[in-house]
Amino acid sequence: MGNVASRLEAFVRGLGSETAGLGLFVAAFFDSSLLSLPEVNDLLLVYFGATFPQNAYFYAFMTMLGSASGASMLYWLARSKGHAYLRRRFSEGRLDEAFAVFRRFGALAVAVPAVLPPPFPFKIFVLSAGVLGLPFRHFLGAIVIGRSFRYFGEAYLAVRYGELAMTALRENATLVLVSAPLLALVVVGLYLVAKRRLVPPVAR
Repeated sequence: MGNVASRLEAFVRGLGSETAGLGLFVAAFFDSSLLSLPEVNDLLLVYFGATFPQNAYFYAFMTMLGSASGASMLYWLARSKGHAYLRRRFSEGRLDEAFAVFRRFGALAVAVPAVLPPPFPFKIFVLSAGVLGLPFRHFLGAIVIGRSFRYFGEAYLAVRYGELAMTALRENATLVLVSAPLLALVVVGLYLVAKRRLVPPVAR
């Protein structure tokens, strides 16, 4: 699988600024569905975001869209095949843990893993959402929100720090991939607070 990841990364890196978005979509789609390509999407997104900063947030959007599409395919696959499909892929112990998380947290059981990088599990929660019948609109919303925090956070780092972000990602991937979505969350929170203060209250 490492060979596949390396070849895919090399292929997408060879694309120009105009076609990089499509390459990122394809890589993210396969990573969230048929293959496991740990950190490849993140490395590619930061690489293109640093190289073509004017397109960084478009690349983040395409990566999020590809990931949401791939995860949706897995969701519907699991929903059609049921529990037997999950039992062939995961141990009973892991399934019991995933199901317990879903019973307690619902859609958050998908949203949080969508933000966090490997080695945090993701696909078991995607598949469990389909098997347990989480409404698709809730599932898709959780994926979009989680992946947006992750990928737009990385795009911000790429624009802000350029090649330094790429170096930091290669040397300490987990720390950077956790920090990026948290940074995005802080930025959005500050924006909402500032907006609330700047907009005068509606007269009653």
